[in-house]
Amino acid sequence: MVGSMQGHSLVQRQQQRTIPVQIQANAILNMSSLELQQFVETEAMENPALCLDDTSRCPICGFATAAPTCPVCSASLAARTQIESNDYDERNYLQRAFAAAVGDELFDPFRTIARSMDVTDYLKGQARMVLGGRKLRIAEYLIESLDDGYFRESLFDTAEEFATAVPEIEAVLNVLQSFDPPGIAARDLRESLLIQIRHIRSNEAAAAIAERILEDYWVEFSKMRLKSIAGKMEVSYNVVVEACEFIRDRLTPHPASAYRAPFEELSPRESSAVIPDVIIQASGDGFVAEAVDCYGSYLKVDETYEECYQSVKSGESYLGEEDRKHIREHVERVRCILDAISMRKKTLTRVAAFLADYQEDFLLHGASHLKPLRQKDVAKALEVHESTICRALSDKYCRLPSGEVISFEIFFDSALPVRTLIGQIISLSTEPISDSEIAKRLTEQGVTIARRTVAKYRDQLKVLPYQLRAA
Repeated sequence: MVGSMQGHSLVQRQQQRTIPVQIQANAILNMSSLELQQFVETEAMENPALCLDDTSRCPICGFATAAPTCPVCSASLAARTQIESNDYDERNYLQRAFAAAVGDELFDPFRTIARSMDVTDYLKGQARMVLGGRKLRIAEYLIESLDDGYFRESLFDTAEEFATAVPEIEAVLNVLQSFDPPGIAARDLRESLLIQIRHIRSNEAAAAIAERILEDYWVEFSKMRLKSIAGKMEVSYNVVVEACEFIRDRLTPHPASAYRAPFEELSPRESSAVIPDVIIQASGDGFVAEAVDCYGSYLKVDETYEECYQSVKSGESYLGEEDRKHIREHVERVRCILDAISMRKKTLTRVAAFLADYQEDFLLHGASHLKPLRQKDVAKALEVHESTICRALSDKYCRLPSGEVISFEIFFDSALPVRTLIGQIISLSTEPISDSEIAKRLTEQGVTIARRTVAKYRDQLKVLPYQLRAA
């Protein structure tokens, strides 16, 4: 009986294993257009069986595309062909090329490759230095789940996502909490402040009192019952006040805001260009979504390798065992990559088409008309696993019919319509208004939310509190 159960368990484990083809397909689906381009170019250098037609590259910005219009610099194929067909020196060529891309405005080709490092990239870089394998994948997932620097998700749900126990997730989270900036990846404000104060390691007496207050008297501190804290700690009221001032002046409730990009003061203020992965265009009464086809249309197996591969499969090859193995491995890897790129394009197009149809009012009328939507809802509608939707939209951008390039995350931001309304109410008010008044006006428009929720969304809009705006 025991032997039968063990055999059944072994069969289950074998069936649940992911084959290399699926791993490759998932990895490519998770890549952005720029990451895919870099992956293919690296593969072309390492795999002689991969044939890359490098002529289909935009001569203006260098992005690999065969599309009529470059998705990065917007130069038309006709303009590029006209430029290439004439004999210009390098200076005139660049001037005409940039003019074709952006009119009279000077086009900076380095905008397409320059990329500032945000706090997510910074944390992932630290994770790669101390973690690897499964723990690194968990760490990257936790980092991408951070909200204003806090990890607010359920440890149990995260453990289920990776088919592991909660202690493993918690151990990785503890590693993240040791990263810079201090206080990052905390589960609540109290934990973040404690991490920060322990990171400072100040010898000031106020620091020790402050840590003890946060550790043992959080409820009283959150209600600013300073006299009660002083009585329980058997210290003077002024000592408690100094400790609270230490917390106010030296710690921050927004740990992610403490991050500063390297050489930020030397960086250009203009943001780098974002390459869209999907382009949504108006068509008749609706919208059409199409994935940006980088490399998919002009990658193929090298002809010589293909001929050798067919002869090896038919058993007519006179090559040695090592050569036959070399040909099989390289050709089959290329075919695996081509299938994965094709599947990536189909999946992206399908998901984007659903979003464009579901969020049609958002595309037509703006952020206030965004409908609530979750990735699991998209997965259910398209009859795919939720992880497929997560990979398809991770770090991906789409170009709207208006020409604006946005992150796919916006399609799932349920708070965006309310934040937009709050921003409109504040901007249209002739005098500073309180959060309570904003909540009252939202109720008049059919949106009922609490005052503290208004304060949260106002803070996300980077708008000062009423008292400071009225001062």
